[in-house]
Amino acid sequence: MRITGGEYAGRVLGMPKGEKIRPTQDQVRQALFNILGTRVEGARVLDLFAGSGALGLESLSRGAAHVTFVDRSGFCIQAIESNLKGLTSVPDTERAIGTWYQVSTLLKSDALSAIRKLALRRQSFGLILIDPPYEGDLARKTLSALCRCAIVSPTGWVVAEHAKRDPLPPEFEGPAGKLVLQRVETYGDTALAFYN
Repeated sequence: MRITGGEYAGRVLGMPKGEKIRPTQDQVRQALFNILGTRVEGARVLDLFAGSGALGLESLSRGAAHVTFVDRSGFCIQAIESNLKGLTSVPDTERAIGTWYQVSTLLKSDALSAIRKLALRRQSFGLILIDPPYEGDLARKTLSALCRCAIVSPTGWVVAEHAKRDPLPPEFEGPAGKLVLQRVETYGDTALAFYN
């Protein structure tokens, strides 16, 4: 698995040991970031169900200001930290994004608990990336949680990866706001739902 664009394009990413994860395919990741375009530059990004951290690392490569990685697995958190250190230790790139601990936060937590914690800390994100396991309706639960907790910035975007056979609702609403489906793109059995 490689970073598909930006400062670190072509860099190989390590995978967590001992974990069954379904990393976002390079083609799908590249399409996602091509659609987001300049929305990534300078953004504070939240990578939920981070796994190897590929989506958040791709965000950093493409100019995100900071990425918060969330995963409940210690193996995944270790792999993300290793990938971050590997990227930021390359000569002449520290000037571009800073050292790994300046541009990232690692949270070992399930996504729903992390959303509540981040809301209590009054954190806000311009881009939230959701890539949960397809079983268990986690994409819907996470989108609902985001509407209960005010962590999506007023102009922020949320992108949820899900199984094409299980489409997501056109709208989520809660006490913290509303997310409206703007676009859906499909790649084989995978779908990307863009909310704003």
